[in-house]
Amino acid sequence: MKNRVLLTVAAGALLLVAAPAATQAQWIWVGGGLTIPTSDYGDYAKTGWMGTVGVGFPIGDSGLGVSIEGLYGSNKHDTDVTGVVDGDKTNLYGAMGNVGYRVGDPANIGPYVFAGGGLLVHQFSPETGDSDSSSGFGYQFGAGLDIPVGSSVGVWVEGRYLGASIDSSTTAVFGILAGIGFGIG
Repeated sequence: MKNRVLLTVAAGALLLVAAPAATQAQWIWVGGGLTIPTSDYGDYAKTGWMGTVGVGFPIGDSGLGVSIEGLYGSNKHDTDVTGVVDGDKTNLYGAMGNVGYRVGDPANIGPYVFAGGGLLVHQFSPETGDSDSSSGFGYQFGAGLDIPVGSSVGVWVEGRYLGASIDSSTTAVFGILAGIGFGIG
């Protein structure tokens, strides 16, 4: 119950921040890709997937910006690990606030970097029985390439590290994601 309350409060805070700025947003995006478990999480989870959706806001004309995003992903568990049953999986979901920097003219191909933090939820879903969720402060950082394909459309590809210390262990993945972004400002 505590985790649901924490998630609800975090989602509400995210909406309060996003709602007034939504009419001033400069880009929105959706993407997804592969996640490779690392740290403690890599001891039992297999390569999985993650999807993300977000909205970003520039800070001046320097390439600096802030964004908020939601993410959801899933990793099945390795049945070679003792105690793991075929069908066990973990879902990761949360909300992150990021600061990023894109190099160069937005009309041309350009690299970017970002880092952020927020809420990450680790939800264990066994083959049979009830799911169990724990949450913690999540953090991420990454780099990518933004490729404009029109005046207000671009595609992107990136690598990101996403992690959190939850219940005395580290849940972390390295993601290789791609997506599409739309300028709305």
